[in-house]
Amino acid sequence: AEHASINSNIIRTRFPPEPNGYLHFGHAQSMNMNFALSFEKLGVPMENRRTIFRYDDTNPDAESPEYIDSMKRDLEWMGWQPEKTTYSSDNFQTLYELAVKLIKKGLAYVCDMTKPEMEAQRELAKQRCAARAVGTDPDVVAPIPSADILPGRNRDTSVERNLKLFEEMKLGLHDEGTLTLRLKMDFESPNPNMYDLVAYRIRYTPHPHAGNGWCIYPNYDFTHGICDSLEHIDYSICTLEFETRR
Repeated sequence: AEHASINSNIIRTRFPPEPNGYLHFGHAQSMNMNFALSFEKLGVPMENRRTIFRYDDTNPDAESPEYIDSMKRDLEWMGWQPEKTTYSSDNFQTLYELAVKLIKKGLAYVCDMTKPEMEAQRELAKQRCAARAVGTDPDVVAPIPSADILPGRNRDTSVERNLKLFEEMKLGLHDEGTLTLRLKMDFESPNPNMYDLVAYRIRYTPHPHAGNGWCIYPNYDFTHGICDSLEHIDYSICTLEFETRR
């Protein structure tokens, strides 16, 4: 209801590149889709078309002011006029508060599994899913060696413990790679993107737009849909490599 009342007759899309390189031909295709072709396909009158240019800047290790500036120049050079320019990083506080809400609801937890352990967990879940898909017993084909691996030793820990550790992550009390915040999802899904997504990780890297205020950063999959909602996007158009993330 809020979305409909705000947008009314407006149809809004977004062009959301990550500023981790220069724009290329694929970006040009995406610009055409989000600024023009999608509206033409939908039959949207010119006066009701809106497109937001959003920097999807959640990875400070790969992003820089050089890429931010070059994208702005290229967008203008190609003649596209966005409704406004936004940054995912401008929503960092809101994203953090939403993550805390998920922890309080028992839907997110702080995880200390290493990268190899997460990879083993993911592979085991995929093998078990494949077994179920062909009617075989997953406990025979891919038995769970320990609950520490699947569903994971941290998944059923207390809200209090997870709130405390997430706050410590935010305060910079833990090393990079030692803790993540994960969402409770579905290890029995045929889609591996549902295997308890990592929503936050620790990075002691200054952000090219947000500065030095954060040492935990939300990942793309957690951030993208929320920013679409906050910006009242009607059509979140992505290329095929993101199909399983829809």
